[in-house]
Amino acid sequence: MTFQFSTPALNTYYDKAYDARECDWREVCAVDKADHIGALLGARRTEVETVVEVGCGTGDVVARLSSLGIGRRLVGIDIVDPALNNARTRHAANVSFLQQTGARLPFDDESTDLVVASHVLEHVECERAFLAELARISRRYLYVEVPCELHLRTRARDLQDTLEIGHINAYTPESFALTLATSGLRIVDIACFDHSLAVHAFHGSRLSGVVKRAVRSGMLRLHAGLAPKLFTYHCGALCTRA
Repeated sequence: MTFQFSTPALNTYYDKAYDARECDWREVCAVDKADHIGALLGARRTEVETVVEVGCGTGDVVARLSSLGIGRRLVGIDIVDPALNNARTRHAANVSFLQQTGARLPFDDESTDLVVASHVLEHVECERAFLAELARISRRYLYVEVPCELHLRTRARDLQDTLEIGHINAYTPESFALTLATSGLRIVDIACFDHSLAVHAFHGSRLSGVVKRAVRSGMLRLHAGLAPKLFTYHCGALCTRA
């Protein structure tokens, strides 16, 4: 059995300004992503003064974290100039942005309470080196989230579709946890999350969104171990350096 994939240049999908529809999509998804971080932090959020989000894109996630009261000084950083796509997002005075194209982040060792990489690891060629760099600047916590796109229903065509938007690494919850553990990180908490109704309904109707969420969230509640073997969920992990 052989599979042939067409491999476009890595992450070229993101080297452009997003249209209004794409910005709407990222704004909706950012609510979920930031809420996942808040859920795993729980009472630990009081320990967080400084936040760096690596791969911030439109800046909506870091803006949402600010609105949730997570961190007093927040920085979003991306290989593409964040100003290209975050102009319409309302950013609080405690949120700033940097462009960084090199592998080394422009922060001192152990300088940040919470380092966030939400839906970035699946795009990275050298996963463990990237995670080690996140750990270098972390003083307390790291939060990493990926889509778990490998399950019983995954076809080669599905993986090709994700390649088109730069996903070169595909995970199960177990392989994601293994990647973190073999990168010098200790997992404090890890969970799979379903999409919100707003995300499920975005590319379809509200009715279809209600049905999808009922099935997928219901399955996750019923059997958290089996559900990711049938559907794609987002898996988030709160970590510290081992």
